[in-house]
Amino acid sequence: MFSDDIISRVRDSVDIVDLISGYVSLKKAGKNHTGLCPFHSEKTPSFSVNPDKQIFHCFGCGAGGDVFKFIELQEGLNFPEAVRVLASRAGIPLPANSRSRSPDKKSEDERKDLIAIVADAAEYFRNELKGPAGSTARAYLKKRGVTDAMVQDFALGYVKPEWDGILRHLKQKGYAFNQMEKAGLIVKRNEGEGYYDRFRGRIIFPIRDISGNVIAFGGRVMDDSLPKYLNSSETPLYSKSNTLYCLDMAKEHGRKQGYFVIVEGYLDAIACHQYGVRNAVATLGTALTEGHLRLMRRFADKLVLIFDPDPAGVKASLRGFDLFMTSGMKVNVVSLPDGDDPDTFLQKHGHDAFAAHLRNSVKFMDFVLEQVVKRGSYTSIDDKVHRAEEMLGFITKIPSGIERDHYLKKTAEALDLDETVLRREIPSRPWRSASAPGGGRESAPVLVRGHRPKAEEILIHLMLKDEGIARSLKQQIRPQDFTDPLFQRAAQRIFEALNAGENFDTRALLRNDDEDLNNLILHYSVLETDYDDPQKHCRDCVDVIKQKDPEKKMKHLLKAIDEAAANEDWVEYRRLLAEQNMLGKRPDRKLGKRVPGA
Repeated sequence: MFSDDIISRVRDSVDIVDLISGYVSLKKAGKNHTGLCPFHSEKTPSFSVNPDKQIFHCFGCGAGGDVFKFIELQEGLNFPEAVRVLASRAGIPLPANSRSRSPDKKSEDERKDLIAIVADAAEYFRNELKGPAGSTARAYLKKRGVTDAMVQDFALGYVKPEWDGILRHLKQKGYAFNQMEKAGLIVKRNEGEGYYDRFRGRIIFPIRDISGNVIAFGGRVMDDSLPKYLNSSETPLYSKSNTLYCLDMAKEHGRKQGYFVIVEGYLDAIACHQYGVRNAVATLGTALTEGHLRLMRRFADKLVLIFDPDPAGVKASLRGFDLFMTSGMKVNVVSLPDGDDPDTFLQKHGHDAFAAHLRNSVKFMDFVLEQVVKRGSYTSIDDKVHRAEEMLGFITKIPSGIERDHYLKKTAEALDLDETVLRREIPSRPWRSASAPGGGRESAPVLVRGHRPKAEEILIHLMLKDEGIARSLKQQIRPQDFTDPLFQRAAQRIFEALNAGENFDTRALLRNDDEDLNNLILHYSVLETDYDDPQKHCRDCVDVIKQKDPEKKMKHLLKAIDEAAANEDWVEYRRLLAEQNMLGKRPDRKLGKRVPGA
């Protein structure tokens, strides 16, 4: 499909930290950058990116690879598609005669055409707001407290109450009716022929994608007519379940502050930005979805919901429980007083008062407890039973056992129940842990050491960290000297790469024919462990593996056993004891010192 030279050029032209930072909020940690894995749900970061080796690896689900593999997994692409995406990003031209290019080229051209149409429509709406016809709309925005700076920043517009204003404008620019319809700007008449404008007599709010391209519009009336808000229909550019209003403007603020503020409407989001809450975004006429959370998880791992305290708002918030529990994101809730929404509250009380409410936001599970258990009084035992059952339904879905225990106790206290009785009412099914959204990977360690020899593990790790050590060890040890089959294959692949005279690049060691070996290579390439004297570790481990000095091997094991006990790593402690016992049974070694307490 593509030559090795093209693939290498594309891979070397895309920095993996820059690429992944567009999807995941990364923090520098030693030589690596870490964050929440985008491929499975987790609350503690296990996803690492190594800029030196240009690879990523998740210690939780095992996903890993280079820039191509990341884009394949993140965007659901095959390898050729990933090459094309990254080549476009890097500005590298690809051969035009690739047979698989045509369908994607057609789709890409269509997207470019639609973006151009929508951009022309946005300019038309902006000009209408600035012109004589927009005087009423300008007055309305001023009355609502929207400043001229916000009108400009959010590129607000206006459309006259005409049936064919945008249609005629775009037709003059040479666009076809089917293109305007596909962009969501005009609607086909139910009876007869022809089309009419979707938006008429409304203030226009351009909706942008995460890159800042206008992809759709929202329109608001200035009187009491219905519908108050009207959004673009779903198009090849726009999906309301995968788009958040002003995320393009809020993403970097969300990354820096570590969280996003979620509001419900255009004017609420604009007010937040106007008063300095620049990490605010809004949904577009729909509840939060997995697509929304996936977008925000690229930049931050926490959300603060500004919820509507009326019964409908409470129900809507509770409906998001399952989604929040499986998202791996921290979710807090704020209820503003006096029935205010963010727009009205900020205009009355200003930024500092709003910021105080954000600081005092409560955990989502505490909000659930407040709404389910603590509302009103209990008029009957049936009411108490009903609320206990409802609360248990939420508690059983919490992934963390510690949190489950905490909220069982709080529920028992709130309902004045014996905690033991409440625990007996827990459904017989096992605890429902958070699963990976969208059928993604489960959070389960892929690389299980079991009884793998420690000395062999250290040598593989050191060789993947340091090419000089790998070349030195190639002269001292053979792959068959390793007893663990996977470590044998790893040593074989490392030595083959060195014999071939290739650059010692971790990415070149990854092949499609051995997924277990790829996971091992990625695991130890990214794993950060400091060795006081790497050369001495190598010598000792080689001696252990080649059985040159059985007493030294026993001494090495005893030291490792002591370290495991000191660190309270009992899994490793038991593994090392088993290895010690196996060594003690060999006829070629002298008796070594017994491990205290063994």
